[in-house]
Amino acid sequence: MTSVTSQHANSQPESSQLTPTLTGHDYSSDEVFGRERERIFHRSWFYVCRADRMSAGDRFVADVAGESVLVVRDRDGLIHAHANVCRHRGARLCEESGPGSKAGITCPYHAWTYSLDGRLIGTPHLAADEIDRDSLSLWSVACEVWQGFVFVNLSAEPISLLDWFASGMDSAQRFEHLRLDELHTAVTTSTDVRANWKILVENYQECLHCSWVHPELVDLVPLYKTGSVVDPTREDGGVTIRGNSFSITGRSSLPVLPHMPADESESYYGATVFPNMFIDITGTCVIVSSMWPKGADSTTVVMEYLFAPETIAAAGFDPSEIVEFSELVGKQDYDVSERVQRGVSSRYFDHGVLAPQDHLIVDFLATYRSQMTD
Repeated sequence: MTSVTSQHANSQPESSQLTPTLTGHDYSSDEVFGRERERIFHRSWFYVCRADRMSAGDRFVADVAGESVLVVRDRDGLIHAHANVCRHRGARLCEESGPGSKAGITCPYHAWTYSLDGRLIGTPHLAADEIDRDSLSLWSVACEVWQGFVFVNLSAEPISLLDWFASGMDSAQRFEHLRLDELHTAVTTSTDVRANWKILVENYQECLHCSWVHPELVDLVPLYKTGSVVDPTREDGGVTIRGNSFSITGRSSLPVLPHMPADESESYYGATVFPNMFIDITGTCVIVSSMWPKGADSTTVVMEYLFAPETIAAAGFDPSEIVEFSELVGKQDYDVSERVQRGVSSRYFDHGVLAPQDHLIVDFLATYRSQMTD
C-alpha cells in the first residue's frame, strides 16, 4: 500500500463537523500548567475530601496544585482551612493528613501553637505582651461544605460555592435529594497517573472509546456500546444499567442507598464539577473521584466509595465487588490516558479533532478557555 506523505496528509481539509482540541503544547507544557495553577486551581472551588473522614482535631493536608492547605475540624464540628505555613518563620505545619490534637496546631520548628480556627495562642519564650498574637493568625483559606463534600478556594474574595456550581459544567445540586451528606466513606484509593489532568477530564466526558477500552462497562451499560454518554430519551441525565450496581454482575449484595428512589435505583448518574471532581452514582454506591494535578504530565486520582453508615456497620459488609470493578474501569482509563499523554507530546501533534458525539468535551474546553483567558 502506498504511504501518504505527511505534507499531503496535513493539507487535507478537516470536516466542518469536527472541532479542534487543545494543542499538544497545552497538554504537555510546564508553562501552561503554571498558568493553570494561577488562573484555575488557585481561583476555583477545589474539592479536597469528605467531611465524614475528619473527627474533631483531625487535619487533612491538601496539595492544591502545589499550594499546601491545612483543613481541620474543630471541637464544635466546624471545618476550617488555613495556609499550611507558620507565621513565625514559614515552616510547614503539617506534612500528613490524620488525627491531631483537639487543642490546636503546633509548629514543629519553634512550637508556635494555633487554635484549630487559626488563632495564634502559644509562643514559647515570648510573653503575650511581647508579641501581637491577634495579628499573626494563620492565613485563612475559604472553605465550604456541601452535602458532606469539603471544598477550598484560594481566592481572596471567591464567589459562593453554589454560584460556582451554577457557572460550571454539571449541576451537582440535582443529587441533593439523595442526602449525600448522610453517607460515609468506606474505602479510599489513590493512583498516580502519568497524564495531564485535562486528558483525564476529556476521557470521562466521552464514550467513543468504551467499546474497545471498557468491555466490562459496556456489558453493564448497553447505551455505551453506541459511543454515546447521554440517553436522548431521558430528561433526568441518567442511563439504564443492567442491575443496580457497578460490579461485574451488575448486582450487589449491599442494599440500595436509603434515599434512592425506586425508579432511579437501576440507573447510573454522573457529574463533572469543574475543575477536579467527578461524581458517579448507582443504586448501591456513590463514587467520588478527585484529581490532584502534580505537573503538566502527572495527576493523582483519589476515589472515595460512599455508603450509608448502617450499611458499613452491618456484619459482613464487603464492598470489594464494587471497588474492584470501578478500579478496573479506572485502570483502563488511566492506561489509555497515559498513551494519549505520550502521543500529544510528539512534535507532530498540533491538535486533534472532536466528533459531534464529543459535545461534553467541547463544553469542558469552553469552560477551561473561559477560565484561562479571564
